[in-house]
Amino acid sequence: MLALAGEVLLDLLWEEATPWRFQGVLGGSVLNTATALRRLGFPVRLLSELGSDWLSRRCEAEMEARGLELRLLRHPEAMPLALVQPNPQGEAAYSFHLPFRAPYRPEPGSLRGARVFHFASLFALDPRTEGGLAALLEEARREGALLAFDPNLRRPPTPEERRRLWGYFHQVDLLKLSLEDARLLFPEDPVGRVRGLPPRLKVLTLGAEGAVAFFRGEAVRLPGETVAVADTVGAGDSFTAGFLALLLRRGYTRANLDRLRPEDLEEALRGGIALGALACTVRGAGLPEAGLAAWKKAYLGD
Repeated sequence: MLALAGEVLLDLLWEEATPWRFQGVLGGSVLNTATALRRLGFPVRLLSELGSDWLSRRCEAEMEARGLELRLLRHPEAMPLALVQPNPQGEAAYSFHLPFRAPYRPEPGSLRGARVFHFASLFALDPRTEGGLAALLEEARREGALLAFDPNLRRPPTPEERRRLWGYFHQVDLLKLSLEDARLLFPEDPVGRVRGLPPRLKVLTLGAEGAVAFFRGEAVRLPGETVAVADTVGAGDSFTAGFLALLLRRGYTRANLDRLRPEDLEEALRGGIALGALACTVRGAGLPEAGLAAWKKAYLGD
């Protein structure tokens, strides 16, 4: 079982300006990854927060329909929103509306049985969640779960956010960043600084150029896949799902990650790149059914 923690948002994708029109889809970095992993056939537990309005109830029903095991903290406020405006190249600008104010406090035992604990994005940088995430990370270590983190930054982090990020860098086994993350964190030397970060395994996605992994002092780089891009929303989240799925399929855990074979690392990278590229072929953070079936056959033998 994989356990994931992060924000859940309603993404409102800009459609046209006259009149203003949006398409609403359920989103959030970790939810996108959790949904992809569940569609790949893995049991997934999602730890998150919701409001108490009708929209929150509709979103909860959809997450249940996706087959996710939910562990939710409920707030009296309304559902969080993200307004998303793709540019002509398919890249997106975001405007976030996050109403929750109370601290995040997960129930003890939330990670029982987890082989992986992955967390990400706005949720990890919010001071409300710091204590709750610390408790989850401690529980994950007791469970022996592989610890994975994706900053998924949308702007340069503040000094306080940098403090939190460095705390996570020193705790996790797998760090996944985009080139955009690396440039926001280390504008003077993005790739070089990522290579020197504390986690045992660092993976840097490079957009259309593919991805590079740093492990045991070596760099493994693979090219991207050429696809017709509808937009890039959710591409990095799908990459993470593919990469984690293939690590688990090969039997890697926190205990034996140091024995990761080069050929298995290449396969996980190649599969992550392919799943991320597939996400770019449709609007929003979904994956087309036919393409997903082909990916599962190619990489999981399904």
